Amino acid sequence: MEQPELVGRWQADMPGQAGPIVLELAPHPEWDGTVKGRILRPGFSAIVVGDVHQGQLTMEESRDGSKVSGNWSGEVVDGSCAREIRGEWTDEADRPFAFTLRKPP
Repeated sequence: MEQPELVGRWQADMPGQAGPIVLELAPHPEWDGTVKGRILRPGFSAIVVGDVHQGQLTMEESRDGSKVSGNWSGEVVDGSCAREIRGEWTDEADRPFAFTLRKPP
């Protein structure tokens, strides 16, 4: 998976967090090979910036645009045609939550 496959709309399933959670990612305007977008959660949205390198997703989430409020770390699921990523999201208190990201057809 590379940056073009990461671009688009993703639905996140995250047990223990209120849903629905939707990520809308686009090419980062300043950093080649990375994405920038928004995560929409019930009651608020946040900025996300990240990339995929050798099948590993890394993203930072920020509610205020400067301080990191969450970290995403995951792996592209084999056989998913780059449409599913599973991993762990940690909040500001470093509490981990499992997630599954799916890109609708």
